[in-house]
Amino acid sequence: MLSLVYKSAWDVALEERPQPQITQENQVLVRIHATGVCGTDLGIVSGKYHAKSSIILGHESAGEVVQVGDRVTTLQVGDRVVIDPTYYCGQCNMCRTGRQNHCLHKSTTETGVSSDGTFTDYYVTEDRFLYKLADHVSYAEATLTEPLSCMLTGINQIQLLPNFRTIILGAGPIGMLYSYALASKGVSGSIVDISQDRLHIAGAIAPERWDTHNSFESALTHISPSDHQVDLIVDTTGAVGTTVLSNLAHGGYLMLVGLRDGVSSFNPKEVVDRSLKIIGSIDSLGTFATAHYMIERNLIPASKLITHTFALQDYEEAFQTLGCNISSGTLTPSSNAIKVVLQST
Repeated sequence: MLSLVYKSAWDVALEERPQPQITQENQVLVRIHATGVCGTDLGIVSGKYHAKSSIILGHESAGEVVQVGDRVTTLQVGDRVVIDPTYYCGQCNMCRTGRQNHCLHKSTTETGVSSDGTFTDYYVTEDRFLYKLADHVSYAEATLTEPLSCMLTGINQIQLLPNFRTIILGAGPIGMLYSYALASKGVSGSIVDISQDRLHIAGAIAPERWDTHNSFESALTHISPSDHQVDLIVDTTGAVGTTVLSNLAHGGYLMLVGLRDGVSSFNPKEVVDRSLKIIGSIDSLGTFATAHYMIERNLIPASKLITHTFALQDYEEAFQTLGCNISSGTLTPSSNAIKVVLQST
């Protein structure tokens, strides 16, 4: 089967790999139809995020059941499904203390990072990680379920109120999904991006009562002209860090979700004295079913967020659309795409 394989930084290629086989009675073989390109994929390809050499990339996927193990009773051949790629054992210390997204087996089971992923034709997983798709949900739309579940996991760490003054930094897929996830909780706010082209796209698809700005300062002035303070800042870029703490109101939240190396400093006394919360969030934790429901009920307009689709064979063009030029080994911010999906034929 045709697979997009990672060897090392900037060294990825399509290879023929053997089709995986069911080896356990609770496993399911899925024919992959669509996989979203994630920021993690860009980080891996560019050498900014560690992955195991020779693994198949990709993890935001949907497809069709083609074979089921003997003990699988909830699925049958022909079912359309979306895949929860966040494996957890349920038995280790992390899992038993409610931190399944940090399962101690993650170093060998993380889909598309430490174990083979879904930029390919077939994928085997356990039945507990598959959710049936409604007929009206396309495979491409379903690929947004996993990233949305990660947004919901982040939001669950906040004692959120609908009147929180909120700014999201970054108008990429993560920023846009955060805006819709927050809007579903009654929150309105502003989305900031330095790219005018991306802001134009974001402005056309942003939730009701959300606006866009080309600078953090402009958003602050719009939301809180008197004191330039807000209750929640979500940094999807990984470039801002704690530099915005002074613009948080007492008891405010800084949510960090951008995977980028860097060093930030802050005054612990300020954090304590003003009851500030700095939160990091990664992966999905008990939120995949909710994300699945929101996509199915069109609470998230998935089709609007997908700006480009490519065949798996055109992966270089797909990555280039997101600013990741594999041939030249350069990664720059994308200005004309939100979500890009690769489709298997």
